[in-house]
Amino acid sequence: MEMTDILDADLSESAAAEALKDIAIPPCPGIVAGLLAEAQREDIDFIRISRLITGDVALAAAVLKSANSPFFALRRKVQSVQQAVAVLGLRNLLKIVYGIVLRQSLGGADAPQLARFWERSNYNAVVSAYLAGRLPGVTSDDAYTLGLFHDAGIAILMQKFPDYRETLMQANAEPQAATAIEDARYHTSHVVVGALLARGWYLPGQVVWAIRYHHDPSVFTAPRKHATPDVCLLVAIRLISEHIVARFLGYPDDAEWEQHKEAALAHLGWFEDDVEDLARGLAVDLRDIQAYRAG
Repeated sequence: MEMTDILDADLSESAAAEALKDIAIPPCPGIVAGLLAEAQREDIDFIRISRLITGDVALAAAVLKSANSPFFALRRKVQSVQQAVAVLGLRNLLKIVYGIVLRQSLGGADAPQLARFWERSNYNAVVSAYLAGRLPGVTSDDAYTLGLFHDAGIAILMQKFPDYRETLMQANAEPQAATAIEDARYHTSHVVVGALLARGWYLPGQVVWAIRYHHDPSVFTAPRKHATPDVCLLVAIRLISEHIVARFLGYPDDAEWEQHKEAALAHLGWFEDDVEDLARGLAVDLRDIQAYRAG
């Protein structure tokens, strides 16, 4: 069975592990598992949540920095993890923790080859959540998580294969074969690896499948078992978010934008002018976040 079919088939965990035996997918960190378990309780124990986070000094410091960023627009700066938990709530706290532990698990901030990846992933999370807030049928939380995780497979494969950066550049220039080039060279692709990571980290099913399909615009027109309406919305949001973030950072669009933008916009009922208006509106917030991170 081809690697690209691994998530389209009803495979057991052991079969998936065998197929990816040469590629290390980071397991779900204990802090994430603990927060997710706490989120499922009827009476959430915010004291326990605070203890989970403060048990990791680096994580606690990063949570405070993120909580005070312009993205959350708090009226008062928080001074402790306990304050951050009380003010942000568990849903926003999970967003912050996901971003921090994902970075720690996939090479950390000191991996220079991943600098652009982390920059774009963080902005994509913010922009995706903003776009989802203007659409029915999909939550901003799911869109934020997709923006953060959708290319996590890239970070994993880049550390596994020395020539992966060149492969990725070629794939970005040839949208018709975006993941086929990866499949041919490595017998897997970043969408498969990323989706398996997302599943292993207990992300919502619609996010897992949106990661799997995010380079496959045929989901808008061709029936797929797992391409539910919310998955298709997330796939469209991802493509538009990538364009907005690239424009903000001064990067050229990938060929995928020109190739598939009409399908994504038609699916949402938007026009390209609508996207440009949204991009202008977002620019102020993104500049504030950029300045805060640089400070």
